[in-house]
Amino acid sequence: MLIERDDSMKVEGVVFDLDATLINLGGFVDWRKAHIMAKEAYLACGCPEEMINRLGEKGLFNMLNMVREENALIMDASEVERIQKKTYETIESCEWEGTSNCHLLPGCSSTLNWLKDQGIRMGVATSNSQDVAEWILESKNIRDYFSSVVGRRPELRMKPYPDQIWKCLEEMMVEPNRSVVVGDSVKDILAAKSANIIAIAIPSYFTRRQALEDAGADYMIENLKDLPKILLSL
Repeated sequence: MLIERDDSMKVEGVVFDLDATLINLGGFVDWRKAHIMAKEAYLACGCPEEMINRLGEKGLFNMLNMVREENALIMDASEVERIQKKTYETIESCEWEGTSNCHLLPGCSSTLNWLKDQGIRMGVATSNSQDVAEWILESKNIRDYFSSVVGRRPELRMKPYPDQIWKCLEEMMVEPNRSVVVGDSVKDILAAKSANIIAIAIPSYFTRRQALEDAGADYMIENLKDLPKILLSL
């Protein structure tokens, strides 16, 4: 049974990660293929081969952030964003391939309903494609819960930087000190701490509890159904 309403609750906003927090998508996406496609897209845009080979060893999402940073040192902002946009569009096809099998994780619907009843605003900040994230939320009938959905956007650095979280809170019209971030990855926790926001970790099929603790998670939950108890304790 869900916890009863508490009008004294301090938290006004919750920013969720998407994949492995609200839904399972990543387990159905060929990220290795996406990684190769991203490197090819960067090279096609004229990025130095040495840089792409070097940064490509850091993993897909680290590479996307790091190429953006290095390009920003030698290009104007519009060119950096053009290259990021092209690369993001290229790898999006891999994410679409996984959407047919994605599903809500346990406790998602009931927890979102509880937060809505409490009058708490909700948002999503994800490294997934903006269009894919929007489509998934719509297809699972949970899009209307969220005041903001911030996916990969060429003008924003992705987690572990705080840019997406800040943008999400701006669109939610909630102050950081009245918010929490809920995510399953080390990057989620690091982004929350960088934004000086309470970080609630929910270990997933590919994250270790110890790594989340080491990243600075303030709280740990095993299931989204445990989130109300944490929020009521703040």
